[in-house]
Amino acid sequence: MPPPDDTDQLRTALEQFVDDNLQLERLEATIDTFNPFDALQWTRQELRHSAFLRWLLDPTETHGLGPYFLTAFWKKVARYSPDAPVTVIKVDSWDMARAAVMAEWQSIDVLVQDDANAFIGVIENKVDTSEHSGQLQRYRRTVERAFPQHRALFAYLSPDGHAPSDDHYVAINYTEIVGLIEDTLERRREQLAPDVASFLQHYSEMVRRHIMDDSEVQQLCRVIYEKHRRALDLIFEHRPDRASMVKELLLRVIAEQDVLESDHSIKTYIRFISQGLDGFPRSGEGWVKSGRLLLIELTNTADRVTLKLVLGPGEQSHRTAVHQAITAHPEVFNKSEQTLYPKWWTFHTEPWLTPKQYRELDEDGLLAELRKRLVEFVRDRLPRMEEALAPVQDALAMTRQ
Repeated sequence: MPPPDDTDQLRTALEQFVDDNLQLERLEATIDTFNPFDALQWTRQELRHSAFLRWLLDPTETHGLGPYFLTAFWKKVARYSPDAPVTVIKVDSWDMARAAVMAEWQSIDVLVQDDANAFIGVIENKVDTSEHSGQLQRYRRTVERAFPQHRALFAYLSPDGHAPSDDHYVAINYTEIVGLIEDTLERRREQLAPDVASFLQHYSEMVRRHIMDDSEVQQLCRVIYEKHRRALDLIFEHRPDRASMVKELLLRVIAEQDVLESDHSIKTYIRFISQGLDGFPRSGEGWVKSGRLLLIELTNTADRVTLKLVLGPGEQSHRTAVHQAITAHPEVFNKSEQTLYPKWWTFHTEPWLTPKQYRELDEDGLLAELRKRLVEFVRDRLPRMEEALAPVQDALAMTRQ
């Protein structure tokens, strides 16, 4: 706890931050202007921007533009790709009305497949993240193997046009996306339904406000932070963190299932057991106060959620018996071939939230995804696990009598 003098100074800093703060009022006025994208809280969510871009590029979608934006986008990419197998003139000559535009094909953010023109377009989109693990080269090779007869263009989209690690990709920034959208609004206004035009205008304004380099919001934030650094650092230190929110959501969906019972949990490990797996002797040691030997565990790390079935430390004869039962059912437990370690042995894992989902889904989206995952697990896989381990539970129960 800070000493009294420091506490008074911190209180003063907070009071100065909220009292007569002209820059804060300007920032609030800017971000309080209605915008559906702001209202849906996906201004920085990569998946949402990719979904919007896929919609706008798709010539069969409801925007009514046909292939206009699709052609305009790839003409711009071709213009920046002097050594590419596709030229601006060539793209301009194509009728791309039958092109298919897909999201997350082979983990690629947006892929355009135009068989009529033997063309493939790849867009890797980064908003607040950067490329990793050679993913650009990996995606390019995947496309080259899958479509050997097609010509390809590769675009790397980021707020500032960051240079890609693979020279086959062209750097495109969000300023250029806004330029294409505003050019479309100017040139094709009569073709657009009023609600579509409004939708495009709102997206353009949102990108200008939140994404583009040195936006008005960024400038105001810098001024406010420099003037109220101490108050903002204190607020940031005590902000609710995402991992805590995910933990509460996990506990909530577990409590919704009558056949499940929670065990000791912390922010990064949420533990529970089912009625059908709770018949083992409470011979666990040095793990949870309940003494359970086997638990279902959800690891809640900085960027993902994974379900695990774990055999903990305890009476060795019991652990050996459970291990033998598990290894007899590799069709049920996908890590059953792993070595039995002296303390904790993970014998089944399932990915529940990917890094993208963890970062980008809002609270309602996270709750829906976690609830869906748990319902599927309880319905489809848990009964087989309980059936596989029922004999060893019964056998160990007999030894206690």
